[in-house]
Amino acid sequence: MTYLFSDEGRCALRTLTSRPILYAFDFDGTLARISPDRDTVRLSQSIYDGLSELANRLPCAIVSGRALNDLASRVDGVVPHLIGNHGLESPLTTPATLIRAETICQGWVKRLGTDFIQPLKNYGAEVENKRYTLTLHYPGADEPARVRTALVLLLDQLTPTPRLIFGKASVNVLPPGEGGKGPAALALMHHLRQTGLFFIGDDETDEDVFELSEGLVMGVRVGPHEKSQARYFINDQGEIKDILRFLSDCIDRTQESSASGESDVIGTEKHADDH
Repeated sequence: MTYLFSDEGRCALRTLTSRPILYAFDFDGTLARISPDRDTVRLSQSIYDGLSELANRLPCAIVSGRALNDLASRVDGVVPHLIGNHGLESPLTTPATLIRAETICQGWVKRLGTDFIQPLKNYGAEVENKRYTLTLHYPGADEPARVRTALVLLLDQLTPTPRLIFGKASVNVLPPGEGGKGPAALALMHHLRQTGLFFIGDDETDEDVFELSEGLVMGVRVGPHEKSQARYFINDQGEIKDILRFLSDCIDRTQESSASGESDVIGTEKHADDH
């Protein structure tokens, strides 16, 4: 992986603003700091201001594992395009897809609350019902790897067998054949008629985007990770505001160059007319 603010990384960032790119960001751990209390997570003022400035100039989206209504309440309209529930809640998702996902999740919640309630307590796992997907959280586990393995064995007994996406001290449970941040972000990119996708995330759930075989022109991971498919990394979440500022500055320079070039052309034409 290459550090984003190396010479190579800065050069790659500069080239992005000269072509039609969708700039997409994960929320928890990326735009907002991770918190033991996920209900209190919000954008800092500096991130909000930087993201707002960028979104006023370029197509921007937030792609999150949170439910869409939960996500929307935390970003206060700072960007026009939101994708929730690991790609399942997208502006492009059909009503039939959501109805199917909700029906499946209702069945899973019922099963987890009856047959599996005691094992979940033993593992210290909490079930978050996000209507179209579920997330099992186990942040206080003494042996997280063992708990993850046990939860996978338990979840494999659900009908239909879910698609599992692992996060930090969590297992995300999706209806089979549905969801995924990668396909959802790519579909939105095409829908907005952009030719490339920039994405930054911090978690295993974001590898779904980094693994895209088309569309992704720059993937950035918060914190280096030897198994990540992202080509670039930043050291920590605190550098997100620097990325937002850098991109906005690049736009300013591009516009200034374009204006200068236009003035030169006009001036040349004027002199030609004089002769």
